[in-house]
Amino acid sequence: MRKVKLGLVGVGVPSAEPTWKARLHWFVPSIAWARYFPKIASLNNAELVAVCDIVEEYAKKAQQVYNVKQTFKDYDEMLEKADIDAVIITTPNRFHAPMAIKAIKAGKHVLVEKPLATNLDDAKKVLEEASKANVKVLALPWIYTKFFLKVKEIIDKKEIGQIAIVRSRYSHGGPGHSEWFFKAEEGGGVIFDLGIYPISTITGWFGPVKSVQALSTTVVKQRIIKDKPMNIEVEDNAIISLTLENDTLASIETNYCTVSHVGMMHELHGTEGTIFLENGDIDLRFFSKKKLLNGLEGWISLKDAERAQKVWAVADPIVEYFIESILENRDITFFVKHQVHVIEILEKSKISAQTGKRISLTTTFEPSKEIKVEY
Repeated sequence: MRKVKLGLVGVGVPSAEPTWKARLHWFVPSIAWARYFPKIASLNNAELVAVCDIVEEYAKKAQQVYNVKQTFKDYDEMLEKADIDAVIITTPNRFHAPMAIKAIKAGKHVLVEKPLATNLDDAKKVLEEASKANVKVLALPWIYTKFFLKVKEIIDKKEIGQIAIVRSRYSHGGPGHSEWFFKAEEGGGVIFDLGIYPISTITGWFGPVKSVQALSTTVVKQRIIKDKPMNIEVEDNAIISLTLENDTLASIETNYCTVSHVGMMHELHGTEGTIFLENGDIDLRFFSKKKLLNGLEGWISLKDAERAQKVWAVADPIVEYFIESILENRDITFFVKHQVHVIEILEKSKISAQTGKRISLTTTFEPSKEIKVEY
């Protein structure tokens, strides 16, 4: 079996200690340690060959634990010298697009953590380079859970009629393990960090957005980050409203001000019924007048169908899908096209919050009809 040789940039810290601080979200494992390292190690068709981090001890720790062949402090050097087919990018936000473009130009396949970019121009550049190169680019977040697809099926079959309004929420107490989340120049702020999830989901269900208007504030002006006080430069509290096709409206609430972690929540209200998707996208209930006419009564509940998939990040099928897309030569340009539109929504949300104006969108995309969950 052929193995896809991977390099990862942005190793980060490996542990959630001390325990009492971990409970306060002060010290958590990086996404590389929480998702990518253990997942890659479990696959027969992938191998982690190289890692890169500006903090040498982080890279050396990954090498020690996962028997990685090469470590680098310089990303350009890794692209030039490492024997790799693909790059996984898990750095702070502002590096995502520039690093993705460099990897694409070096002929490497790319999996880039969310967000694809911190502005629309950079997102378009990634799409442009990806379209020219014969490589695969998977832009996150991954939204294609079994429940996402089930809701899409209910919507498409009009089992709850014409959707009038969607309300989504995603929030927690704020990341306390790294300063860049709260720095404007690093692409920080809750809109790009958390708002991207419900916006990606809603556009995955309904397609492109026509206009956006947003409100944002900074409620907590100073936070303790890694045991040190820090002045906050970005929003930690936002409400985003979207105008979709067919006069559907969507309202998104996201913040770093919710002390108890609140998983993803969606409400979809239609002319013939309602859908509730709650508890981190793992509890689905829907009520349909159409179903009642067929002899069913009350709420239809589809609980626990994918609970195991959503409990830990390592269980998401992101790496498998990426590796198989390379080996099977799948066309996955759709992911980048979708995220270019999402990045414009995020960027225009921040501008709208600053100006008080509703802003029209300029990009579009075709929702995929081919994504299947088989994991």
